[in-house]
Amino acid sequence: MNEQPLIRICVLGELQVWRQDGSAVAIDEWRTGKTRDLLRLLALSAGHPVLPSRLVEKLWPDVAEERRRNSLRTAASQIRRTMGTNCVVRQADGLVLRDAWVDAVQFLEDARKVHVFARDAQHEQVLALTRSAEQIYRDDFRAYDQDSAWARAEREHLQRTRHEMLCDAAAAALELGHFREALDLAADAVRLDRGSETAHRSLMRAHAELGEIGSALRVFESYRAHLAEELGADPSPQTRELHLHLLRGLGA
Repeated sequence: MNEQPLIRICVLGELQVWRQDGSAVAIDEWRTGKTRDLLRLLALSAGHPVLPSRLVEKLWPDVAEERRRNSLRTAASQIRRTMGTNCVVRQADGLVLRDAWVDAVQFLEDARKVHVFARDAQHEQVLALTRSAEQIYRDDFRAYDQDSAWARAEREHLQRTRHEMLCDAAAAALELGHFREALDLAADAVRLDRGSETAHRSLMRAHAELGEIGSALRVFESYRAHLAEELGADPSPQTRELHLHLLRGLGA
């Protein structure tokens, strides 16, 4: 029995959509930006119903109830027409996008598995799946209403998840002796969160293992200055101990 081809939707970066026949949906085929944002919201919960009340509150927060429900029906119909299939259906009092592969959903599932592998010290699997997930994460989540609360929340959730995955992967690379890869992963994690002590410690260790003690010490000083400026705090004892270990290695 042949499985039905899936719609493919990429919401990381610019919206990209492919129909079940493989044809790409051009941006001008979507009538409105709100229609694209409805697709994004449904795609983020692909296969699971989303209550209409949640959808209209996010997409049309300042519109009267009857008008925004009409807008929701119109936008859902537009998605069906554009996709050429009944991909948006009513289910359990909600709207559900079915028969779809979504990059953000796949990324979140891969990141979840990375965390499980990291917990079980399966370092090779951590790195392999992180490499695959990073190929999926083309760019941060975007929306037509880019500054809306829901879009910011989704973007920040994906960024946090990516940061945690990169921290797990950097630690795995260090354990395997892949020091250059560990450095790259930790540096990416630091760029995502300058306050991450775990990422800074991995970056220091990677530099040190590559013989770049001066760079490792500069990472510490940069992190210490950031903490002092932003929080009025000092690095943890664990990070200070790593710093002292590096200084002893230099004979300081």
